[in-house]
Amino acid sequence: EVGAHVGGITNGNPHLKETESLEQAATLPHALQHLFCKGGVPTCGQTQFKYNASCWTDRVDVETPPTAQNKGYGGQAKWHPGNRSHQLIGRRMTLLFLRALDEAMNIWLKATVSEGSPLDGKYWHLAEEENKIRDALRSANATATPCGELMKLTPRVCNTPMRGGTEWTPRYRGDEGSIRRLLKPSPSGYIPTKVGDEEQVYGGREARIPQLRIPIGEVDVAMIARSLPQRNRSRKRSLSTSGISAGAASAESKRGGHHRYSHISSTSSVLRNETNHRILGRRLADDSGSIVPGEGWEVQGGNIGYCDGTSNAVCARDKSSICLMTGHNDGRGTLDGDALSGWVVFNLKDVTQGLFLARLETWFPMESNKRTEGWTAINGKRTRHRHLKAPPPPKPADYRVEVAVNGVITKSMNETEFNELCVFPGYNLIICTLWDDEERALKNEKEDVELAFRMAGGGRKAIMGITHVYYA
Repeated sequence: EVGAHVGGITNGNPHLKETESLEQAATLPHALQHLFCKGGVPTCGQTQFKYNASCWTDRVDVETPPTAQNKGYGGQAKWHPGNRSHQLIGRRMTLLFLRALDEAMNIWLKATVSEGSPLDGKYWHLAEEENKIRDALRSANATATPCGELMKLTPRVCNTPMRGGTEWTPRYRGDEGSIRRLLKPSPSGYIPTKVGDEEQVYGGREARIPQLRIPIGEVDVAMIARSLPQRNRSRKRSLSTSGISAGAASAESKRGGHHRYSHISSTSSVLRNETNHRILGRRLADDSGSIVPGEGWEVQGGNIGYCDGTSNAVCARDKSSICLMTGHNDGRGTLDGDALSGWVVFNLKDVTQGLFLARLETWFPMESNKRTEGWTAINGKRTRHRHLKAPPPPKPADYRVEVAVNGVITKSMNETEFNELCVFPGYNLIICTLWDDEERALKNEKEDVELAFRMAGGGRKAIMGITHVYYA
């Protein structure tokens, strides 16, 4: 409807040779062995042929892992595709882009022959096409779309560019995409931290395990890619910026020379230090009845480290891990608080649309927020003791959820009123609109906003987790 290009990689055998037996498989190229099997041949689904992962291999910088490593590797279920299938999909995607680049080079060659050098911007820059799609999306009738039906309480989120943060991983640019990056510190400087946060056992890339080595004589795609001539980085670009907008040209120039992993922090200590020194905008009053960031929020679950889902990830290598080389970035952390945690205050920069939504988890066992153990009052003193989890009880009678914008409480709701702000599009999926100011959207002016959220009433029994936030 809006002219966006959508595509994907199909499944199935694209006319490649099949495995017919163990003996015949040995004659096939290494990447094809036990990938597709002829009817009745079971090897394609067998773990020893389908998977090649390992929890540990010796490395020079770690004498012995702190925790004994599993001999097997978890998650190798029969319904998962396995490394060979992933490799096939990756190579098919690579071929798609290589063919697209080849076609682009042909177009550029013809253009430079007929029009001269430098190459005109209309041949290589996508700004015009992208802006056309964005404009069509913004003017579309969001209510009439499947997204609008799903987000029926706030359909304008379907055609509004949103920003956000999450405690789930993988996450773009590591901790820079976390919810914690948006939080205002408490008066003492506290920023919620991950429970059990610890240093990783080792850094850098993983050592290559023996079963990942390509047999001699087989095609090694990675080696081919690494053998390409080194790019002369001192050479200046000669592409013309004519035909593209000034903003797009400026953005393009700013990207030049910027390494995608520069200015990345991967530990909570760095995150806390940087957050404490950033410009925080207006200061909310700090007397006992005012809206100031609380001390009782913390992050439970999820992974430690730099977990961006790429081969450069340094993720989940904590001392308690029983499979350090898992390489699995999937982590589901939550920013947890209860009615003793106080306010969690978000610093939202350059807000124009007056929107703030959150994915919430309301099913935590009561009194499971470790940060408030031993507390009897909001931001109270902390004592340590063991507390067994219990099933989630009904919310206490005095339970309320409150939202404040720029120091003013805009909503104070009981459980029924709060649920009216939420949609439940799937199992264990709750998305709530905590702020929807359409008048601000009409002005379309940038403003830094402090949005605060808390539970009130019910003490440690009123617990909730935040996994994602979205704002505009």
